[in-house]
Amino acid sequence: GFLMNILEQYKLFSSQAINLQKSAVFFSRNTPLHLQRSICSSLNNITSHRSTKYLGLPLGIGRSKKEVFAYL
Repeated sequence: GFLMNILEQYKLFSSQAINLQKSAVFFSRNTPLHLQRSICSSLNNITSHRSTKYLGLPLGIGRSKKEVFAYL
């Protein structure tokens, strides 16, 4: 698909590949569900969820930072 072509171009020009197994996509709450599914599908069924973490910290924080970081 179109998005995979963009990622392939990035790989060619930067010599850096994107590991889709370790990647996630984040959407605004305003993004329609059918569009989210379509995008995830075009990226080889990449996941889209807010519980994804990077270096042990949550990436999808949302409005309540206090709630997200309460475990610290």
